[in-house]
Amino acid sequence: MRLFAVVLVVAALAVAGCGSGSSSTTASSNAAATATTASASSGSGGLSAAKFVLHTGLAFGAFHRYIYNPIKAGALSNPLSHKLAVLKATAAAAFMVHEIKLAVTAAQGSPALLKLVAPLSALAAGVKSAVAAGTVSPATLATGESVIESVKTQAAGAGATIIEKTPPAP
Repeated sequence: MRLFAVVLVVAALAVAGCGSGSSSTTASSNAAATATTASASSGSGGLSAAKFVLHTGLAFGAFHRYIYNPIKAGALSNPLSHKLAVLKATAAAAFMVHEIKLAVTAAQGSPALLKLVAPLSALAAGVKSAVAAGTVSPATLATGESVIESVKTQAAGAGATIIEKTPPAP
C-alpha cells in the first residue's frame, strides 16, 4: 500500500508539473515532420491542424498502449504485483495530459478544429482526476474511450485525420 501511495504522489507531481514546455523524441519529431508535410498545403490553419494531429495522435496512442489495454487485460488490477505497469500508466497519464494541452492550443488556432477544445479539455481533466483518485472505474475508462473516438471522428470530418502514434516507453 505504501508503494501505491508513492506512485500516486509521483503521478500527482508529474501531472502538476506538465506545463507548456515540450520535449522532443525521435518518434514525435518524425511524426511532426510527417504531419507538417501532409497538411502544410491545406491553407489557413494548416500548421495548427498538423500540430493538432501530432499531439492528439501521441496522446491517444499513449492512452491505448499504456492505460486502456493494460486495464482491459487486468494488468493494473493489483498494483503491487504489476509495479512496472502502474508506473508506465502513471507516466502515460502525465504525458497524455501534456499532449492534450498542446493539442488544445493547436485546435484554438484552427477554426475547423475549435469545436474540439471542450471535449479534449474535459478528457484531460478526467485523466487528472483519475490519477488523483488512484483508481479507474470501468465506466470512466469507457467514457474516456468514447471521447477519444468522438474526437477522432469529428477531427476527420474537419479534415484532420488522427493517426495514433505509440510514444516510446516512459
